[in-house]
Amino acid sequence: MTDALLCKILQMTYNSYQMSNNDNSANDYALAKLLNERVINIFTMVVDNRNTPDLTAVNRSYILMADELKRIYDRQPELKKISTPICWHVLENLEQAHEVVLSIEFTNSGSDYGKEHNSNVSTLCNRAKIDKPALSHQIEKLLNEADKNITYFKTELDKMYATLSFEGISVPVVAIGDKKYRLPSMREGLILNVITHCLNKHPNKQIDLSTLKSEFDEAKIGTAGLTNLREKIRKSHFDDNNLLSSFVRAYPKAILVRKTTELSDEQIEAIVLASS
Repeated sequence: MTDALLCKILQMTYNSYQMSNNDNSANDYALAKLLNERVINIFTMVVDNRNTPDLTAVNRSYILMADELKRIYDRQPELKKISTPICWHVLENLEQAHEVVLSIEFTNSGSDYGKEHNSNVSTLCNRAKIDKPALSHQIEKLLNEADKNITYFKTELDKMYATLSFEGISVPVVAIGDKKYRLPSMREGLILNVITHCLNKHPNKQIDLSTLKSEFDEAKIGTAGLTNLREKIRKSHFDDNNLLSSFVRAYPKAILVRKTTELSDEQIEAIVLASS
């Protein structure tokens, strides 16, 4: 074998190695971007809500994806160079997130939990001209399980944070996640005035009857017959065990109207059936 032929073979081998190494780097960038999106999503749902459903499944997905990200970053210097923070650098496990997160500068500084960091990863993907990574069977299984756990967790979270509003003047609307359910219009009158006033002026706060009457008088809203709030609530959507009972706690001389509350599956089913 001549020296020239040997040099040519060595150059071809080196070029092939370089192409393979570059392809691996590009795939790692795209994979890191994909995994970062999932862990940021989980982290945000957990730390942005004081109360959450059981964390076991999403926490497991968070930990396993974070472990995979650590391996990817360790073998890719360009990823390790990114200095902006990301959630899995801060918390490796979300079991104590609600207890720990308040003391962490990362979350108190108005951070986006890693979206800026991941935009830098996206820049690497663009330079490497790659949109989607090739997935091993193991990674595909990990992502599928994470997506399933995220969907279930979000569904349960939405039930815990159902919201009440009114459309027009008298149509109650319950929002559960991205879905809105419009209920039959309430009869205009004193109880509708009480509910909408408390919802707009005193959401999630108990207000006593005397204060309520004073505010109504100031707003030139009639209060004739307003002597027992609990009695007034009866036979409305907000009566005990009725469609929207979870949004109101009424006493004879006080009332609390919740803008946000947790709904059971049975309550949601009844709201869905009654909605237009």
